[in-house]
Amino acid sequence: MSTRVMEERRAGGAAVLPPAPVAVLGLGSFAIGTDMFVLAGLLTRTAADLAVAPADAGLALAVYAGTYAIGAPVLGTLLGGRRLRPLLLGSIAAVGVAAVATALAPNLAVLLAARALAALAACVHVPAAAAAALAAVSPEKRGRAASVVPAGSSLAMVVGAPLGVVLAGVTSWRAAFALVAVLAAGAAVGLWRAGAGAADLARTTARERLRPLRSPALVGTLGVSALLMAGSQSVYAHVDLLLQGWAGVVLAVMGVGGLLGTWCGGIASDRWGGRRVVAVAAVALATALVAVTADLGGAGLVVAAAGWGAAAWACIPAQQHRLAALAAGPAPVVLALNGTAVHLGFAAGALLGGLALGAPGGGAGAVRLVVAACCGAGLLLHLVLLRRERS
Repeated sequence: MSTRVMEERRAGGAAVLPPAPVAVLGLGSFAIGTDMFVLAGLLTRTAADLAVAPADAGLALAVYAGTYAIGAPVLGTLLGGRRLRPLLLGSIAAVGVAAVATALAPNLAVLLAARALAALAACVHVPAAAAAALAAVSPEKRGRAASVVPAGSSLAMVVGAPLGVVLAGVTSWRAAFALVAVLAAGAAVGLWRAGAGAADLARTTARERLRPLRSPALVGTLGVSALLMAGSQSVYAHVDLLLQGWAGVVLAVMGVGGLLGTWCGGIASDRWGGRRVVAVAAVALATALVAVTADLGGAGLVVAAAGWGAAAWACIPAQQHRLAALAAGPAPVVLALNGTAVHLGFAAGALLGGLALGAPGGGAGAVRLVVAACCGAGLLLHLVLLRRERS
């Protein structure tokens, strides 16, 4: 990179960089998203190769989500105030190492350890990349910069994960994680050459991060996020087992639906409020999940998968809208808590779905009961919170 580009034009203490380096931050998010989403479509192959039950292989998804949920607030506190550049480079390198370890895993124990490492690396890289994107541009461009990291993750659902599933079908499930390692290496090289990360990661104490939890309304709203995502993940974590042969298609279609749902959920929340959007999305999510597991096949399955993605991802901006309206604490802290709640829901859903599949007489019908219980509880809690707000 030229000296002119690398020179810092101080704006709030951060270097203002051209658009290309900001786009490179999205590549790291794309690699992490592919790493996070692809295993759901590979559980049958993974279980057969490691000689374990498919539900046991599904523990890898629960371990990833649980580690992310716990690691994000802990590491966010410990690493606050550190320079972004070493955090970005070190964490994306760790993602690549974890992907290689996953690809080479000889047994389930090593696989679970590798997924835990991947989650720890991801929960450091994602907020660091988001902060670097904002610090790398002038104030009037921060809205667009803020969309780069989420866009990389969304694109991973549409392209990265399905591509990994196709690659695994041609060779081995391990090749999908070799792809992740290549993507992570490419992101590391791009970040190094771009010179992004001249600012510091915001410093927050554990007390500051936990203070908003004093609000019962906020805790309840986080519970809604966790319950709805648990319902979704109880199917997603085991989509390869529930829809053998259709996993790659479903993941791709769900990703497209997710992109649409994120956009529409945000617009609808601004127009009608997050309350109504969450209620509608919860009902639509449960309906779509039941339809996906009902062996519709063909066009019916595609429509259900699109509805699933749209409903699940519409919940996220709607819940963020709800949390912001509560004014229970600084927006970054509250939204980080929502991210933790979402990943706790992911972990719980993966575990519950695995238990439903592995139980005597279990199967798709048992998973549908988990969906009904989680989404129903989430909707009920949401309605109770609304009633209290009106009283």
